[in-house]
Order: sequence, then structure tokens, then C-alpha cells
Amino acid sequence: MNAKIKAKLIFVEFLSFYILIPIVLFTSGSKLGVFAALWGIGLYALQVLMRMPGFSFHKLWHGEGWTMTARRHALVRFLILAGLLTLLTVMLLPEKFMRFPLDHFSLWLAVMALYPLLSVVPQELLFRSYFFKRYTNITGENMGAILINGVLFGFSHITFNNWIAPICGTLAGIILANSYRQHHSLKWAVIEHSFYGCWVFTIGFGWYFFISIAPDYP
Repeated sequence: MNAKIKAKLIFVEFLSFYILIPIVLFTSGSKLGVFAALWGIGLYALQVLMRMPGFSFHKLWHGEGWTMTARRHALVRFLILAGLLTLLTVMLLPEKFMRFPLDHFSLWLAVMALYPLLSVVPQELLFRSYFFKRYTNITGENMGAILINGVLFGFSHITFNNWIAPICGTLAGIILANSYRQHHSLKWAVIEHSFYGCWVFTIGFGWYFFISIAPDYP
């Protein structure tokens, strides 16, 4: 395929995956569509990655390693932000604070176990592993790429039909993208994302990220 045509097709793909499809899902209000799109595009992304020169599942999962110092910094950052998110939940959603595990313990356990596998893995595959491997010619490889990734990750959260989710999603996206550029590991991306996601659902702030699926949550 001609290089110029291939570049144009990749650009169309980029716009479709990260802008057009979230808009379609938002306007349609399809709850099932969100998961279908996430897994469908995620599996497509995996197939494309597998055809790239030098691909291996070991490298995809483990990346280039993450130094102990960087992991400590990530843990401290999580603890600080977890505290801030807890305070924000008490301020904005006092009636929902810790109600999910207290009132729906079995469902909470299921979310803690299944959320990383069913939601975080395809998200990180699409927004980190695939994004930074496929679109460097579009976004570049500097801090601008991290910001673009974060904004697009936040934009994808318009499907939750509230303004908190895209804002928090953008901030989370920047954090996760910055970490990914350090380790290039799907494993560490999933772990870090899961820490934040599971905490958010536990304290009740996850209402902003779960509402399009279960309006009565928690």
C-alpha cells in the first residue's frame, strides 16, 4: 500500500476510534454499545499489534520494566489522589460515600474482581499500548503525546453523560499515559488504572463512571 494512503487511513482510524465512536455512543445512549465497542476495537488493536515487527506478548505485557523508584512515586501519587478523591466524594456525594461495599457487598466484590479484566485491560490496550505504538506519526513522542492521550481518554468518558467523568478521565489519562511512557507495560498500566478505578467505585465516586450502566448505582 502507498505510504501516503496508509498514513491517511491511520489518521481516519485515529479520528474514528477516539472521537467519532465516543460521539456516536454518547448520542445513541447505548449501554451495551460501550462494552461492544471497547472490546471490538480492543481486539482489533491487538491484531494490528501482533502484526507489527518485533511484537511479542511478553514485551506487550512486561514492557521495558518500571524502576522501584518510579513505582514508589506512583504509589505515593495514588495515596495522595485517593485522599483527595475521598474528600471530593464526601463533599459532592455524601449520601453515596462507602455505600457500595456496605449496601451491595457481593456486587462490590464482583466489580473489584471483574472490572480490571473486563474493562481496564481493553482500555489500557487501546489507549496506551496501541495508541503509543500506532499513532506516533500523528501525536509525536514528547509531552504533547501524553496530553493528547489524556484528553482523548477523558473525551471517551462523555458516554457516562456527566461532566465530572470527562474531566477526571482526562487527568487520569495524563497520569496513566505519563507512567506508560516510563515502562511501556500493559501489566503496569492495568495495575495502576485498577488501583484508581477500584478505589473510586469503593468510596462512591464511581457513581459518575457507572451511571450509564446502572442508573441506581450504588
